[in-house]
Amino acid sequence: MFKNIIAAVALLLAIKSVFAQKIDTVGVNNLKEVVITGQYAPQSEKNAVYKVKVIDTEVIQQKAANNLRELLQQELNINLSQNSVFGTSIDIQGISKENIKILIDGVPVVGRLNGVIDLNQINLNAIEKVEIIEGPVSVFYGTDAMGGIINLITKKSYNDIVEGSIATYFESINATNLNGDFGYKFGKNTIRFNGGYYGFNGLSTNKSPRNLNWEERNQVFTDFMISRKINQLNVRFNNRYSREKLVSIGEPDRRGNILDKNYYTTRKDNSLSLQGALSKNYYLDVYAAYLDYQRYHDTFDYNPDTQTSQLNLLDTKNDNIVTYNFTNVKAQIGNNNSTKKINYALGTEFISETSDGGRILSGSQSINTTAFFGSLNYKLSNKIEVQPGARYTYNSAYGSLFSPALNSKVKFNNNTVLRFSYARGFRAPSIKELYLDFQISAGPLTYIISGNESLNVEKSHSFNLVYSVTTYLKNGSSLLIEPSVFYNDISNLISLSEMENFSRNYINIDKFKSVGGKLDIILNASEYLTLNSGISIIGRYNEFNETFDTNEFLYTPEITSNVNYLCKKTGLNLNVFYKFTGKRTGFYLDTDTNNLVKTSRRTFNNLDATLSKTFLNNTLKTSVGVKNAFDIEDIETVNELGQAHSTDMQLWGRSFFVQTNIYF
Repeated sequence: MFKNIIAAVALLLAIKSVFAQKIDTVGVNNLKEVVITGQYAPQSEKNAVYKVKVIDTEVIQQKAANNLRELLQQELNINLSQNSVFGTSIDIQGISKENIKILIDGVPVVGRLNGVIDLNQINLNAIEKVEIIEGPVSVFYGTDAMGGIINLITKKSYNDIVEGSIATYFESINATNLNGDFGYKFGKNTIRFNGGYYGFNGLSTNKSPRNLNWEERNQVFTDFMISRKINQLNVRFNNRYSREKLVSIGEPDRRGNILDKNYYTTRKDNSLSLQGALSKNYYLDVYAAYLDYQRYHDTFDYNPDTQTSQLNLLDTKNDNIVTYNFTNVKAQIGNNNSTKKINYALGTEFISETSDGGRILSGSQSINTTAFFGSLNYKLSNKIEVQPGARYTYNSAYGSLFSPALNSKVKFNNNTVLRFSYARGFRAPSIKELYLDFQISAGPLTYIISGNESLNVEKSHSFNLVYSVTTYLKNGSSLLIEPSVFYNDISNLISLSEMENFSRNYINIDKFKSVGGKLDIILNASEYLTLNSGISIIGRYNEFNETFDTNEFLYTPEITSNVNYLCKKTGLNLNVFYKFTGKRTGFYLDTDTNNLVKTSRRTFNNLDATLSKTFLNNTLKTSVGVKNAFDIEDIETVNELGQAHSTDMQLWGRSFFVQTNIYF
C-alpha cells in the first residue's frame, strides 16, 4: 500500500512540473474562503487560527449528495457506519457518536438515538456550504464537541430580486429527490423558501424481499427564512421542518412471528438570530432557538401465508413515543482588528433540555445548562499568534465544569503556516444516559436497558498539529501540501455495560484513545483542473485492546483521491471521488455467551463519478453519474462495544443517477 502512496505523491509532483510550464490561469478559491465556525468574526480560512475544512456548493453538486451521509463518504479521517434502526453515524479522528456536534447555522441538531444523529435525515437542499473542524471546540460549542464540529451553512442572500431553482434527482436504486428553492429580495428584506421530498424504496443486497438491509425511507423537508438588514446587522428568522417515515421489515422469531415497524421522526426547528458588525472592529452573533423532536413507531403483525399486515395494539404510538425539546440562547461578541495585537471574544449560552416518554424514568426529565466562555488572541509578532480560551459551565445534573484550550498559529511567510491546538474537552451525560428506562420482551424473557444517575462526566485531552505549505507555480498554478497529526485521550467514556441477568445499563469505561495523522495534497493546476489526494492512518485504543493484542493501538489506513476537470471546448465537467478504507479491527459483545469477541472489517474501495454540463446560458444544468462504481456490497462495520443493535452496513452496491437543475 505504501508503495502506491509514494507513487501517487510522485505523480502529483510530476504533474506540478508539467503544468508549471503550460497553465495560464488558476483559481485558488480555497485560500479565499470565508469561514465563520469557531471564529471571532467571519474571516478567510487562511487567516483562521482553527483549521477549517470547507465543502462548498460546487462540491455538493459535483457529488450529487442528497444528504450529509452521501457528502462525507469520501472524506479523509471521517468514517461512517449505517445501522438499520439508528441510521448513519460518524466518527472523526476515531471519535464518534455524542462527541461529534452537528450544527445548522450554529444551532445544534438534536434527536440522538443511541448517541447517533442520523446523517440520512440531514438534507442538503438548502445548504450553501459545510464547515468542518477536526478536534475539540468545546470552548465555543460546549458539550458534544470533543471530537469535532460539522456546521452546515444555509443560503441567506440572493443577487437578483427574484431568484430560485428547481432540482430533480433519480437514482437506479429507486431513489428520488425533488426540490424547489425560491428567494425574493425587496429593499432591505429577503425571503427564502425551500421545500423538498426524498424517497428511497429500500434495498436488499441478498435479494430477499423480506430482508431489506437498507430500509425504505420517505422524507419531506421545508426551510423558510425571512431576514432584514439593519445597518450592518442582519435579523433572521428560520423555520425548518422535516418528517421521515422509515419502514423496517422484520424477520421470523423462534415461534415464527414476524413484526414490521414503521418509524416516524419529526423535527420542528425555529430560530431567531442577530448577526453582523456593531462597528468596524466588533462582530455580534446572537441567536435564540426552540427545537422540537419526536420519534415513535407503529408495529404490525405480518402473516406470511396471506401476505397481509395488521396493526399490533400492544405496541402503539402512545406506548413508545419519545419527545425531546431543546431551548438554546447564545450570544457572542468578538473583536477582530488585524492591526491590533490583542483581539478577543466573549460569550454566554443557556440550554434547557426536556425529554418525555414511556422510556424515560418517571415519564419526563430535564437538564439546564448555563455557560460563560471567552477567548483571547494575542499577536506576539507579525508571525506568531497565541489564542488561549476557557469555558465555564454549570449543569443542573453535574454542577460546575471547566474547559480550557490553547490554539496557536505560526506564519512563517504568506504561504507557510503551522497551527497547534490543545483542548481539555468535556461531555456531560445526556438525559437518555442518565434516565433511560426501557424494557423489551422476547418470548418468556424481559430485557432491561436503563440509565445511570451515577455517571461521571467524560473528559478529554486533545492535541492537533497542522502544517500548511502553498507553492505558487509558474503561470499561476498552485500546490498545497498539508501534513497533520492528532492525539485524543478520553477518560470516563460512557457506554452500555455487558449484559447481566438480562439487564444492561450505561457505565463509564476506563479510557479511549485515538492517534494518527494525515497528508493532504491539493494541486490547482488551472481553472480547469484540480487534483486532490490524501492519506491518513488512525489508531484506536480502549481498555479491551489489552485483552486481545499486545499492540496498544489498532490502526486503520485510508487513501482519498479527487479529480475535477472542466473541458473548455465542450463545457463538460468531470468529477471523480475515490476512497480506500483499510482493514479495521474492533470488538463486539456476544449476547449469547456474554463474551467479548474480536472482529475485523475488511478493506474496501468506494468510487463515485459525475459528468455534468450547463445549457441555455447557465440556466439549465444536467448531471449523470455512477455511485460505488466498484459495486461493493455488504461491508459489515465493526460492532461497537455495548451497542444494542449490532448489524451495521457500509455500501449497497453500484447505482446510476441523473440530476437536473433549473435556475431562474
